[in-house]
Amino acid sequence: MRRNLLSLIVIFLFSFAIGTTTAQTTKNRQSFVTSSMAKKISYSCQYNERMQWFFANANNINFSHEADKILRTLDKHLDYAEKYLIALYYSYGMRMGYFALKDMGFTLQETEKVEAVWKKEESKQQAIAEKEKQEKEQALIKRIEADDIFTKDQLTTLPDIEIDISNMTTSTVFNDKDELMNYDYDCIINKEGHLYLVNASDTLKYSTIQKFIYHYISDSNIDFVGYKSGYIEINDKDIPVNSYITIQFREQRYKHRGYLELTIKKNKKTSRWEFVEDLATKLQSWAKEDAQKMQYDLEAAIYNCTELNNLKGKIQLKMDVYRRVLKSNVSDETELSYYFDMEYLKRSVWEVEYLPLRYSLSF
Repeated sequence: MRRNLLSLIVIFLFSFAIGTTTAQTTKNRQSFVTSSMAKKISYSCQYNERMQWFFANANNINFSHEADKILRTLDKHLDYAEKYLIALYYSYGMRMGYFALKDMGFTLQETEKVEAVWKKEESKQQAIAEKEKQEKEQALIKRIEADDIFTKDQLTTLPDIEIDISNMTTSTVFNDKDELMNYDYDCIINKEGHLYLVNASDTLKYSTIQKFIYHYISDSNIDFVGYKSGYIEINDKDIPVNSYITIQFREQRYKHRGYLELTIKKNKKTSRWEFVEDLATKLQSWAKEDAQKMQYDLEAAIYNCTELNNLKGKIQLKMDVYRRVLKSNVSDETELSYYFDMEYLKRSVWEVEYLPLRYSLSF
């Protein structure tokens, strides 16, 4: 009887040891997670869908049934439990991680064991991060010394480029009126703040105004005072670098409600076209908000329409009027001259029709 009692005591103590002492991982490595801790994790995750997802995510498990299968025998897969606990502290931090373990039923001793491992893991990760940072900085220094060019996402501080579009548009540069000023300039701004095209040959296919705008914004502009280059911060120091930048211009046109009808005739003394109507009065009633500017732009459009030179007598015009705005990613938007989609009435023996007129348009 005494011998049987001693056997029962030994079996009980051995069973207790299995649940409390450090167990082995699936790779036969000694784990800081005990079987008792694993069972607490298993129970918590099986009855908490959010924590089960967290467990699966921490262990890169894609299917919920696979996570459930591992959780049911987690005391045989302690490396999964380790990853889960480390990920828990990564996400929640020390304070919230403590309460998460407390909710699972972890004892103070078990929690302290997890936190000790976490602190070592955190120190190791910080050391790795610092090493990677230093390697990255050394690579950057080599590129800077080699006068390399950096992209926008590699910069700590972006280039500062400001262009006065309103001043630029006071220039007289003629272009086809139907060409929208939708331009992209792929440029490099060097560390001295000078701007130039990535491919100088791009200008060969530029229109007149497109080429003018580029020369205005580049360092060849007579009023150029320099832009601020991009910077990369290394060891708390901002270092100017060469960087890529795309400068955009976008013209938008807004059609005025209704169309405008006018009649013009040529002055025999001056050979200039004049309006039969009182243009100022007509425009004031048709477009009160900016009649004076519209009159000036319309007179310029008629003057620059060479197709009218071959016409005689009174010419009846019909036109759609568009307000124009020029926007850029390096400047405030500005108002441009009005755009007139003009037609004239042609009469013949056989028919009466409106034909389009083309004219040169500046800003």
